[in-house]
Amino acid sequence: MRSVFFTITCLFIFSYHAQAQNIDKQKTKILYTQLPSKPLPEGITKYHVRTSLGAIPSSESRTEITNRLKSASEISHLEKTNDEGLKVLAKLESYYKGDTKYESVTRKEKRDDKEISVTYYYLTFEYKFPVYVEITLPDEVDPYFAQFVANSNSPSQYRSREFQSSSALNSWWSESYNSVQAELRKKMLGQYISELQSTISTNFSYHKEPLYTEFLTVKKFKKFEYADLDEAWEKAKVALDKISENDIVFSADFNSAMLEAISMWQTALNESDLEDKKSRINKKVTEAIYNNMFLAYTMMSEFEKAEEIKQIAEERINKRAIDNYAENFLIGRKQRFEANEGRIPASI
Repeated sequence: MRSVFFTITCLFIFSYHAQAQNIDKQKTKILYTQLPSKPLPEGITKYHVRTSLGAIPSSESRTEITNRLKSASEISHLEKTNDEGLKVLAKLESYYKGDTKYESVTRKEKRDDKEISVTYYYLTFEYKFPVYVEITLPDEVDPYFAQFVANSNSPSQYRSREFQSSSALNSWWSESYNSVQAELRKKMLGQYISELQSTISTNFSYHKEPLYTEFLTVKKFKKFEYADLDEAWEKAKVALDKISENDIVFSADFNSAMLEAISMWQTALNESDLEDKKSRINKKVTEAIYNNMFLAYTMMSEFEKAEEIKQIAEERINKRAIDNYAENFLIGRKQRFEANEGRIPASI
């Protein structure tokens, strides 16, 4: 009886999947220029960098750290000078280590078929290595922007590995104290300098940014052909090839090719039948087409049209119909266009 039930279940599953269209994800990566999220006032063309370092152990190079801070503080589209224009202050404060706390934990463990209590010993302490950035406009005293990078002024918690005796813990700590501190400083410095570069680039620079696009097509299925959706993807590919890494607003040639793809997707939607899984443009294919149109309009900077497509897709399909990555791309691109309104170059 179980065998019969299992066979019927397998046949049902096979039958369901045999009736389901297979969506192909056409993935590409393009490079374009992203607008700053906090654009500097108009007329700013030059900048210079100042650095400040707290206490640094003699075993570590102040010159190397200074150079890393300077490199991370570059604003790519401005002319770098020695002392003119906007000032970027990159400050590494002294490393802080809090009091060492010796702690223990007791656990129940099985030994020789008996449950016994075993105590382990470890230590903890707080530490931080704050990196601060401040941007001041020419002829101004108060900073235009100031913050600790990546919340670096808030302490982190270190917890050692566990030892079977307090004496073993003390011996390890005596031998490892300096190397542990050096490793923590190295790790935090690398992380926060990377965050410093990202903070300045994202907020104030016109910077190169990758976009991972995903347009959807459908494999040939039984009696159905999807040559129209394949052709739409070919048009979209032509559009993608028109993008230069210096483009901020994608070109008229891009828009023209993408509009041809959108027209084909829209025509296919006229066949949409959400109730019939066996239809050519069923619910699954309809959702794929909406995602294509949403991404296309977003790339064209037609944000209202993209949002209209999203609303329709959510009403007809469900609230998660539009891909999360594409939706975040819309949100970020729209915010940057609004922040830079009236001063958006087509390319740089």
